[in-house]
Amino acid sequence: MYYCIYMKCKVLKNRKINIALMLFLLCSSLLVTSGTQAQLKDENPLIKWTSWALLQAIPSPGFYEDRNEKESSVRFGLSWQVIPVSFSFNANKYVSKFSFLHIKPNKRFSGSAEAFFEPAIIPGGFKRNDLEKFSYKSGLRMVIPISHRGEYLSFSLGAGYYMQSSPTKKYEGVTYEAGLYSFFGMMGLKFNYNQNAQSRYNFGLYIKYY
Repeated sequence: MYYCIYMKCKVLKNRKINIALMLFLLCSSLLVTSGTQAQLKDENPLIKWTSWALLQAIPSPGFYEDRNEKESSVRFGLSWQVIPVSFSFNANKYVSKFSFLHIKPNKRFSGSAEAFFEPAIIPGGFKRNDLEKFSYKSGLRMVIPISHRGEYLSFSLGAGYYMQSSPTKKYEGVTYEAGLYSFFGMMGLKFNYNQNAQSRYNFGLYIKYY
């Protein structure tokens, strides 16, 4: 009789231990899961956009034609690459094909069409003409992947409007461009030709951080 009571108590004790262990494991898994979800949801928009804006302030170096009726040379300049809107041809079906300002690199270099705005400044000024230091271009370009869906190599073709000015006259017209990019689309070489402009061409690095 005493032996039966002992065995029942032992079984009951083991059952309580097992239940307590199961509850502990369940609570632990819930805590880990909720902590993981919190990390995914707690993206700080202020930090995201501030860090992005600081990276966009890094300019792309290049060279700009400086000519007059007798001679021609090139001047060093800086430009900034602004993409207000982009449409991706190969975006995942679960995300929007449109991006505004903040663009995922793979949505761009895997094949896309985009609007661009490119302000430029010549720090030392032009020497052979009276153009002002500041100019800009705006227009549309298409980015086409070449190697590894554009991760290793992609190129672009574009056209748009340019504006250059002097103290007495404004020069404006059509600009054409071609570019070749690598390093996940963040760096490349780009050439522009500005039709009927005082500074007709420019070429240099294309630097765009995401």
